[in-house]
Amino acid sequence: MGRIPKSREDNLDGVIYRRIIPRIFFPNSRLRAQEEIRELTRIAKSEQVGVIHTTTDYRNAYVASQVAKRLSIPWVYEVRGERENTWLSQFEAEKRNEAAASGYYTYAHEKEMEAVRKAGRTIFLSEVAKADAVSKGIDPGLAWVIPNSLPRRSTTAEGHDSAQKLVSSLVDKSKKYIGTVSSLVHYEGLSIVIRALPFLPADVNALFVGDGIERSRLEALARSLGVADRVVFAGKQPTESIGEWYGALDVFVVPRISSLVTARVTPIKTLEAMRIGIPVLASDLPALHEVTGELAVYFAPENLEDFVRKIKVILDGNVEINQERVNQWLRTRTWEHNVKKLEAMYTELTGEK
Repeated sequence: MGRIPKSREDNLDGVIYRRIIPRIFFPNSRLRAQEEIRELTRIAKSEQVGVIHTTTDYRNAYVASQVAKRLSIPWVYEVRGERENTWLSQFEAEKRNEAAASGYYTYAHEKEMEAVRKAGRTIFLSEVAKADAVSKGIDPGLAWVIPNSLPRRSTTAEGHDSAQKLVSSLVDKSKKYIGTVSSLVHYEGLSIVIRALPFLPADVNALFVGDGIERSRLEALARSLGVADRVVFAGKQPTESIGEWYGALDVFVVPRISSLVTARVTPIKTLEAMRIGIPVLASDLPALHEVTGELAVYFAPENLEDFVRKIKVILDGNVEINQERVNQWLRTRTWEHNVKKLEAMYTELTGEK
């Protein structure tokens, strides 16, 4: 992902990844889709594929549905994001209703719902998202919830010398750090972390691991509030060493703003923090309650006073983590556990084990 491909095919951990790279890149989206359909049909037929499984958005669903129709096989639509609602979240609250009435949003949302209705089975990441779809007329018997998960044994828990050195160079162990490992985008609501610093003890700093379009705004905010020396922007870090950065945090925060997408889409980043025993402070949103198993501390979204109060409660040691209970819940959030659901869904769909 995000790299120029050197070949049409890769083998990673025994899984073959093939890229559909056309000889001619058509500027017309309809022609591009037809080329994808032709090539994917050829590959699926040669491999004797029994199910076409695609993820968002609706353009992928269109290609998958057409290939499945040509080969007379079922297809699955996995809703891993809500692009139109992510787009909507960038608007201030008072302008969201107007944006929701726009041609782009209306069309994209209708096409997403069409994909969900037409798929043989639909996978959602959360019960919240499934319930919303069912409320709009989706057959609950065709909707499955398979949440984001972690491997049973975390690959991020291993020590990496280079990462340890980098963390040590940026993080003062005599200080306390609140922060996150995340894309720095608007709906994550990360400005509240910086705005909280003037109201927190001087030994409390902020740490952001990740990058994104909000970084420059967050840096400017830190400067304007006179707390730039208390904010660390570590940038994007390799996945294999990310555990070192989690371990540098005293409180892991998920201060997402209140919006359609944040109410339904569950992030995966809280799972690793919970696994290694870091207290989690999250916005009081349905998706975040679900993804933390009701085992985090919650604050009113976008409420600075409540955020500061909850941070102080956690840092003062007034929140007890029942790690045994956390670990018990996390066992339901491993790929080893949830792949069984996927296998059951495929069996139900095809009648084959």
